[in-house]
Amino acid sequence: MNKKRILCTLLIGSLMVSALTACAIIHQQTPSVHGSAQVGSQQDEPSVVVFGSGITVASMAETPSVAPARHSALIGSFKNAMTHNGLFRLDYESLAPVPDLVKEWSELSDTLFEFRIHEGIRFHNGDEMTAYDIAASFEYVRNYPDQRGTHGSVMSWEVIDRYTILLDTGVPNALLLSDLTSHGNFIMPRSLLEAGHDFTIEPIGSGPFIFEEWRAGDFLRFRAFENYFDTDRFPMIEYVHWRIIPEGASRTIALESGEIDYVVDVTFPDVARLEANSDITVQQISGATFQHFIMNNDRPQFDNIYVRRAIDMALDREAMVVASLDGFGVPIWTSMPPMLSGASTENTRSFDPNGARALLFEHNIDPATLDFEILIFDEQQRRRAEVAQANLGDIGIAVTISMIDFATWLTLTLDDTYDATFANFTTTNLVSFFRNTMSIEFIGSQNRSRMRNEEFSDLVYKALITVNEQERTAILEEASAIANDHAGVLGINMNIVVRAFNSNLVAPELAANGSMFMNMMYWNE
Repeated sequence: MNKKRILCTLLIGSLMVSALTACAIIHQQTPSVHGSAQVGSQQDEPSVVVFGSGITVASMAETPSVAPARHSALIGSFKNAMTHNGLFRLDYESLAPVPDLVKEWSELSDTLFEFRIHEGIRFHNGDEMTAYDIAASFEYVRNYPDQRGTHGSVMSWEVIDRYTILLDTGVPNALLLSDLTSHGNFIMPRSLLEAGHDFTIEPIGSGPFIFEEWRAGDFLRFRAFENYFDTDRFPMIEYVHWRIIPEGASRTIALESGEIDYVVDVTFPDVARLEANSDITVQQISGATFQHFIMNNDRPQFDNIYVRRAIDMALDREAMVVASLDGFGVPIWTSMPPMLSGASTENTRSFDPNGARALLFEHNIDPATLDFEILIFDEQQRRRAEVAQANLGDIGIAVTISMIDFATWLTLTLDDTYDATFANFTTTNLVSFFRNTMSIEFIGSQNRSRMRNEEFSDLVYKALITVNEQERTAILEEASAIANDHAGVLGINMNIVVRAFNSNLVAPELAANGSMFMNMMYWNE
């Protein structure tokens, strides 16, 4: 068996996706790379593949919840996409929103949008999906803060008929279609929502896989849904057994031995070794995940802009990428993903420990009074934090590092009970990134830095309601310069997505946001 190594380099500019499609009267679903969707009544037999076997997947982290809208974790969104659908989904190549449940849609005005879904879509419990399920799902998601940034685009809705719903954004909104791809807007059966069904125990959706079991800290299991509506994206494998293996070396050994078939979180020091193995495929693409350092701006150590700027200058990004990612990352100095339309390098700094010391001295700030704790939840963050600890110690700031589990991290960082941390945010749209991570309205949700800059927040809202792309880009460039100057969120690097899997397995769709679309995977005979 010849070694197959896929190196798929995405041009960074391809991620500059405009979230709002230019106005047209009727938008029909067009064929994807695998053809257009064919939807009918509930099927007795799968029409695309004959089931043969499944795959065993391994990841480092565990989802906080299997219920849509109940978390903001990327790893959780992978599971939600297996069991649920949204009105739109992201195309894996362009990361542009494309219709999923939607058959056709029309733009009635700058704020009114009419969507008609395919007829005959079935939920896992047998119910047929209707527009009433969409309305009930949108009402449900408003009860949970983790997805405020994605469900907030829709101000109100009206069911027109069994398969048609009208969405009102209230004001022009550049994020609507992009937000409709989010797991926070996935659709659930109205009958179960009204009955008080616990989706955290049994996530019933319309997705290509049915949830079967979750043993916390060990594994999740899914089986193919035989009545999945989209025959061109019908699951090609019978089941997915998703294991949680925190140790990178253990995941590598399990893949090499055949114990698992697909590794989501490849430990980077093992990449060369895996590439040398003819039985394993290594897949790499430029990623859309912004890996960053967050200082809680409400803490007394960080309410001074000169302290935040000095810390920014003290952190050695290149050393962090080498230590934590074995070089599999791109160091950055902006407070936002630099490849997105509207990003700016204005007011950025560079690695300059002497300059950091001088800045503190100039403003009469004693670094000995600035000691703080960094919360981390995995080994990559630990290695990154150790570099930061050494960097900041070099300018006189003492730092402690505390390892906690991911669920605890989510709680502490939302509840304001922390000093600083490292985090990841995956996005393809700068308006969405700024609104979620730095806007005042999302303090207590995804704005974990608690950045409170009114001028910045006003600009983000202005960009949100500006449909003209050139005007929106200019507004975002102004907001970017403020974010860099404020230094509340410090970019460390953009990621590189790496997957490794059995060479007999075909995995044709890997997106820059890490999504791997397991319904499209299949085994070579």
